[in-house]
Amino acid sequence: MKAKWLAGALLAAITFSACDEDTQGIGVSLTNDVDHFTILSDTFNVSTRSIMVDSVLSRSSYTYLGRIKDPETQDYVTSSYMTQFMQLESMATNFIKDESTVKKRYNGRAAADSCVLNIYINAYVGDTLAPMKVTAYEMQTPAAEGKLYYSDYDPIEEGLIRTDGICVSKPYTYVNYHVSDSIRNSSSYIPFITVPLNDEYTDKNGVTYDNYGTYLMHSYYDHPEYFKNSYAFVHNVCPGFFFKTTDGAGLMSQVYTTEMVFYYTYESNDSTYVTANVFTGTEEVLQTTTISTDKTRIEALLADNSCTYLKTPAGVFTEVTLPIDDIMRGHENDTISSAKVAFTCYNGDPDDIMKAPTNVVMIPKTELYTFFEEENLPDYRTSFLATLTSASNTYTFNNISELITNLYNNKSARGDDWNKVVLVPVDRTSVTQSNTTTTMRISNLMSMTSTRLVGGSENKHAPITISVIYSRSK
Repeated sequence: MKAKWLAGALLAAITFSACDEDTQGIGVSLTNDVDHFTILSDTFNVSTRSIMVDSVLSRSSYTYLGRIKDPETQDYVTSSYMTQFMQLESMATNFIKDESTVKKRYNGRAAADSCVLNIYINAYVGDTLAPMKVTAYEMQTPAAEGKLYYSDYDPIEEGLIRTDGICVSKPYTYVNYHVSDSIRNSSSYIPFITVPLNDEYTDKNGVTYDNYGTYLMHSYYDHPEYFKNSYAFVHNVCPGFFFKTTDGAGLMSQVYTTEMVFYYTYESNDSTYVTANVFTGTEEVLQTTTISTDKTRIEALLADNSCTYLKTPAGVFTEVTLPIDDIMRGHENDTISSAKVAFTCYNGDPDDIMKAPTNVVMIPKTELYTFFEEENLPDYRTSFLATLTSASNTYTFNNISELITNLYNNKSARGDDWNKVVLVPVDRTSVTQSNTTTTMRISNLMSMTSTRLVGGSENKHAPITISVIYSRSK
């Protein structure tokens, strides 16, 4: 195969030269390049093991809610989340009607008819009929800006929950039978959980309102400057809510967005109308997911050396020790043209609730945290993205030659882990234009996924290998 590859390369070079009318410089340069280099190849074994991280950076496009049993660890993974709400000045001035036109009154002032929190679900793992319960807690103060939040962040433990504020529990299932079949079966329907905020509410200054929506309306009428932007809104009106999974098991939901909505009735031109104002939790404001697992159960899983694991959101990754010294020995003055390595998944049971992650990045172990904290993207020099190929059930990294060279040249600065990289499941945000897909964002994958990879110190299959091609000057 190598001989055929070289013959093909030479034929392509000759063909290219023959197609140009002026062959004087091109023919000589290509022929001389081939004559001056020797192509060598070799194959080396790669060692792997599973490693656990305490937490991962909580900077995903989605938040997660629920509790589900991991069939591999027999541990319950619990997800809760905190969200703030985005606010622009135009959102208030364009939609909140003049107070004098609002029909319902409370203590002589305009009042909201009702107020709710709607949690919209994008995807799920588990049983759609599993009975669950979520409790919405009002934040006392907003989470600090400019801080990195990991998946072990808990606003309750941090003392950020208002002890005398809103605390509303709501039972739910993924299938919402309060919604008619015709609506639930429509293509535009998005499953959601509604948490009502219609009880009497007392703000931090001791002022009482008939519901939380009325509080929001009065805050706008009294201080419209609090609604000019998200920062003012979060720090003066609504610091956000923490949605904690407080009961149930069997369902983990991926939350697309959370909305806070209040409804009110107003009069205009002798007609009566019902309208609503919506505040949305988005990536423009702070959102965090809190993950709770039993680390001792995961540690027991790590003792299985017949394979390695990729598991999220618990944070089990595969550490790869690259045989860089062996690769470079005797080739210190050669150029590594190509270095290819692939990692094969065990075939999973189609009925398993947890599927293999779609995208995996390979990054130096010394950059396991900074890569995500600095919001880096794979540069295909020291970090690489691989997508699971379903036909071969593999993650293939086609050319990590620059990574090998970089690690070798900087081994003294990288410490004991200089020759180690880590495979990390990630959530990839991309855009496709003109059949070209561009990665816009990479973040730690927070959804429930799991796969076993061939490898480990007691691997019973063919060893993992890395194929290297060198170019040597004659």
